[in-house]
Amino acid sequence: MQPSSPVLRRGLCLLIALFVLAWAAGGAGAGPLNNLAGSEWGFAGETDEHARYLRFGDHGQVGGMLGCNHFRGRYSFKNGELRIGPLANTLIACPSPMMTREREFLTMLEDTRGADARRRKLILKDADGEILAELVRRGAD
Repeated sequence: MQPSSPVLRRGLCLLIALFVLAWAAGGAGAGPLNNLAGSEWGFAGETDEHARYLRFGDHGQVGGMLGCNHFRGRYSFKNGELRIGPLANTLIACPSPMMTREREFLTMLEDTRGADARRRKLILKDADGEILAELVRRGAD
């Protein structure tokens, strides 16, 4: 078989196409994120007006929704270390179960010391490396 045969050329084209598809599907988008600015994260399945989420802004600003109250504060993210807080929140009275859920979310955010950030998933960890929560990216393509 000569190098310029149609079968060899088709095989080479197929190999290149498979390589490009594999790179596009798993390479660039699946790697760790080094910057959270401009991203928004929430719990899978929470989509109503009381869905909890956090939004990382520019210049170390963070804010979001606890359930029926909003919060804002500061964050830093470098080399997998994520610090959130101090945080301030509004004080709207909510039904008791929602208030409990809000306090738990706020405490979890302030207890965060590390994160594994991917294109569509953010895993928050405490100082011992234990997983506090797995969040999904909101508004990601």
